[in-house]
Amino acid sequence: MFIGVLGGYILFVAKTLSLYIHIPFCIKKCNYCNFYSIPYKSKLVNKYITYLKKEIELFSPDQNYTIKTIYLGGGTPSLLSFTHLFKIITAIKNKYVISENPEVTLEANPINVNKTAVKNWKVCGINRISLGVQSFNNSELKILGRLHSENEIYPVVEIIKEYCTENISLDLMYGIPFQTKETWRLSLKKAVSLQPKHISSYCLSIEKGTYLADKRNEYTFPDENMQSDMYYQMIEYLAENNFYQYEISNFSHIGFESKHNLAYWNGEEYIGFGPASHSFYNMKRVNNYSEINKYFECLDNQELPIENSKEISIREFISDKIVLGLRLNQGISLSEFKEKYNFDITKEYEQITKKFLSSGYLTIQNDRLKLTSKALFVSNSILSEFV
Repeated sequence: MFIGVLGGYILFVAKTLSLYIHIPFCIKKCNYCNFYSIPYKSKLVNKYITYLKKEIELFSPDQNYTIKTIYLGGGTPSLLSFTHLFKIITAIKNKYVISENPEVTLEANPINVNKTAVKNWKVCGINRISLGVQSFNNSELKILGRLHSENEIYPVVEIIKEYCTENISLDLMYGIPFQTKETWRLSLKKAVSLQPKHISSYCLSIEKGTYLADKRNEYTFPDENMQSDMYYQMIEYLAENNFYQYEISNFSHIGFESKHNLAYWNGEEYIGFGPASHSFYNMKRVNNYSEINKYFECLDNQELPIENSKEISIREFISDKIVLGLRLNQGISLSEFKEKYNFDITKEYEQITKKFLSSGYLTIQNDRLKLTSKALFVSNSILSEFV
């Protein structure tokens, strides 16, 4: 697909696409979550699936894309029945050409996992499960507002492996109130013992409007130094157990990186369906309305539920590519970047790159510009200067 011209160079990207499907329903909102979600009600879910199909059918990209990844996120997609999932996947297959071996991920809550559900996931083509574990400490799980206990995690992982897929990613969280380095290391150890293929781990962020934000004075949070220690403790422990860090917060065995998330970090095109979802295609950044009734209203009028659509410039695209590329462990090939976009990063960002190279936060190794180890925990402040 043609996306523009820069300095006489014609820019193209491949005609592949990743799809994100937002399932906004939860039994209970977690204490830290600020994603768009609403209480699960069976009649509302049935209606939502009908309208989600409408949106998929109504969206008409200018190009004939091949879908290489599908990601069902939320909310709690594991609440969906076989019928719901089958209708979504069928709507996608009726609209798009699907690649030969697509990565199809479902986010799951341990309390929704049982043998019947997992077998149905496999029938629907789900071949990767992202399991929201967060912690193996019951006190920490209670603080986070999670509905499962530690003991419920272990059989769930075995059921998924036996009846659906071994391609399991576990989500873990550090920086939880009252969490210690010892409880964090124990969670890491127990996670690794389950032999997942992938681990994603993020520092708890206190977001406005969440339960923990409202109650923050009632909790003692690990300070920034302890959070940093936990982060590097994780890197070291996971490396010792054959998980390589391919992105700031993501670790996997070789060959089990998240293809869907890599599409984001590589600046590739993706489409989001459902309320509050985001898209990037045809050099446009698009977001849907974050309210389900407004979502329904638009589709009743045969309109896509788009709240904002912004066409970005080539310069903005390049800036995004740099920020996202530096999140990856491999960094950015300076020569390839210059050849493809006629853009010399070290020249165009001379002062910024010199500053961080001299301070030891950036390095250039074998033509690749990368964040150093000590930069990883403070990466947001560094990457923001490339915007």
